[in-house]
Amino acid sequence: DEPLSIDIAYDRTHLEQDDIATATATVKNHLPKAANMVMVDLGIPPGFELLSEDLQAFQEKGSVRKSAHLEKFSLTATQAILYFDSFAPGESVSMQFRLRAKYPMRARTFQSRVYEYYDPQVSSVARPVALVVRGR
Repeated sequence: DEPLSIDIAYDRTHLEQDDIATATATVKNHLPKAANMVMVDLGIPPGFELLSEDLQAFQEKGSVRKSAHLEKFSLTATQAILYFDSFAPGESVSMQFRLRAKYPMRARTFQSRVYEYYDPQVSSVARPVALVVRGR
């Protein structure tokens, strides 16, 4: 019953150091109207590096869409912040991004969430996922 939803799925949760995992983020607008200025905060797991070329390619590929277009994104140590123009009613978008495991460790992913910039109460949070990285 959430107005917006976000789900993050990983192709694997057990890796070796320097391996790459692929994550799929799926965002959906459940509102009967367009959701405008939609922000997506993708949590980057501790000890992982997000390969930004995947987000860059998604941004360039989506430029022909009328809605759910990734306008821009920025990276911090713990998250990728994605700025979408709008999501049409019922619209769903999935994007893949890769993460490189830098260190052996066990960790839970940081929180990922979606929300409307001008109405942050219209939001949803993805559940954290446990990841294990073994040394080589």
